[in-house]
Amino acid sequence: MYEKVGVDRIANLVERHARPGLPIHPQQVLAAARREEAAARRANGWLADHVVAVAGTMAFFHFLWLLIAGWALWQTGFLHNRGFDPYPYSFLFFILGGIMQSLFVPTMLTASNRAAERDRIKDEADHRAWSHLYEVNDAQLELLRSLAARLEALEQRKND
Repeated sequence: MYEKVGVDRIANLVERHARPGLPIHPQQVLAAARREEAAARRANGWLADHVVAVAGTMAFFHFLWLLIAGWALWQTGFLHNRGFDPYPYSFLFFILGGIMQSLFVPTMLTASNRAAERDRIKDEADHRAWSHLYEVNDAQLELLRSLAARLEALEQRKND
C-alpha cells in the first residue's frame, strides 16, 4: 500500500474511508489503510519504521561510539594486538562500514517512502476535511447575510 501511488488512488482511499456527513479524520483513514495492507508488508514496514526510529537517536550514536571504543580497547589494550583478528580494525570497519550501511540504507529509504505516503494520505484527508469546513462556513455566512438583509428590511419598514 505504501508503494508510490498516484493522486487518484490516494483520493479514492480517502473517499472510501470517509464517513458520510462527518468530517474526515486523517488518523482514521490511515488506520483503515493499514488494515488493508498485507500482513507481511505491515510487519516489514513496522520493522523498517522502528529500526530507523532507533538508529536515528543519540542513544544509538552513543552505543556505536562505545562499541568502537570497546573494540579498540579490547584489541589493542587488553590483547596487545594478539587477538583473534590479526588486523584489529579491519573487522570493525567491515562491520560498521559495509554491513550496517547495506542494511540501513534500504531500511531508511523504505521508512522514508512509507512516511511520505502517510503524509500524502494525511494531506488529502486534511484537504477534504478543510474543504468540508469551508463549505459549512460558506453556508453559515450565506445564512447570516440573508438574516442581516431581513433585519435591514425590517428596520427600513419600521423607519418608513
